[in-house]
Amino acid sequence: MAVSHHLCQFLRKNETIDFSTLLSHSPREEATSNINKITYAYIAPFIIIFGIVGDVLTVVTLTHPLLRKSSIIYTYLTLLAMTDLLTQFSVIPMIMWLLDIRACSKTSAFFYAHIGFPLANALMGSSVWIVVFLTLSQYMAVCKPFAYGLRSRKICYVLFALAYMFNFCIYAPWAVKKNVHDISDLVPESFLVSVCPYVVCDAKRPDWFVIYETARELISRIFPFFLVAFLNVKILITYRNTKRDRMERLANSQKKFMFEKSEKEEKRLFILLFAIVIVFFVCTIPAAPLTILVADTKNNNVGFQIFRAVVNLLEFTKFAMNFYFYCLINPDIRSICAHVITCKKITKPARVKGQPTTPLSMYTRSTKNSTIRDAHKNGEKRGGSDSDSKKFEDSRNSSLKSGKDSVRRGVPADTLIEKLTVIKENESVTSETGDHV
Repeated sequence: MAVSHHLCQFLRKNETIDFSTLLSHSPREEATSNINKITYAYIAPFIIIFGIVGDVLTVVTLTHPLLRKSSIIYTYLTLLAMTDLLTQFSVIPMIMWLLDIRACSKTSAFFYAHIGFPLANALMGSSVWIVVFLTLSQYMAVCKPFAYGLRSRKICYVLFALAYMFNFCIYAPWAVKKNVHDISDLVPESFLVSVCPYVVCDAKRPDWFVIYETARELISRIFPFFLVAFLNVKILITYRNTKRDRMERLANSQKKFMFEKSEKEEKRLFILLFAIVIVFFVCTIPAAPLTILVADTKNNNVGFQIFRAVVNLLEFTKFAMNFYFYCLINPDIRSICAHVITCKKITKPARVKGQPTTPLSMYTRSTKNSTIRDAHKNGEKRGGSDSDSKKFEDSRNSSLKSGKDSVRRGVPADTLIEKLTVIKENESVTSETGDHV
């Protein structure tokens, strides 16, 4: 990075390049080089590998048949994991660029100047907004439980597409922040081995660019933080109000047990929501001023490079921790993830939120069919007497007649005849008793 920094200085000042002093390094350049090496060569790879493993496990686990269509939250988590996985891969070329490990070609220089940084940051912004939409879905489930339309998978995919399109649009102007300079005619043949003739430098920024960068960071990082914090606070308040209303309806003998249980649940919920807000703030907000202030002129500023290294590590950590933060707290996901890792077949379906333990057909049956079957059984036990058969036929005809009358009044006969009976779990499917829905 020191060589390219010196070349950019010469090009910015329109001075003649002194190749004899180009490869020499000052103590400040040595310090910044060591900071980058420790940060991006030793620490960042472990965080990225940790995140890639987590994101792959998220996608494999949440696309399992038991979880695929059980809850809209799992759909959001799957899309979030896919976005974070793309983010982890997109930052790898930029880390290599910061370590001065670059392919020397016009194509790679164009990528570093116009594609690399906008792409990585657009994916980061998309991930941030998917977290916002995930929190919004949780808010709707708790605070607006009857607004089913806003929690459908169609809305989920629409919001996912909007997050991508919006962030790629607002990060597109970043592509003009740097330029590629071809100095092939200026580099002596003896320096072609150590000096790449394609130099990526900051372009001269127009006056509107600072305003654009400020607005972009407000939209992509700061505003989402306040949205997540507000929605989580509303979730906690609604939960407490609902808990208080339920406690008032309970009998005195049940209140003590339920109070202790609800207090533990509320404490866990508070810790989780508080941790989400704090992690979001610590790992996301500092990146906003960094992306505005970063420039070639600060490459040898030791203090700024330390700040840059810490902020980048925090942001890498946030995207790497999404799986462990949002998924492993769910016991159902933990159970299926453990079976996926150990390659064990799940013989008994886990109790997944939003999906019944056994198929609906095993828990429901038609009252009309069971009535007919029971009547035939009774008829056989009594020797098939004509009187019982006649009574049965009369009762069935009267039921059908009432159903027809109900249809004339605008009430479907199916709602009256085809009532469902839910079979309790400790009873067999052929049990004759059940709880009417």
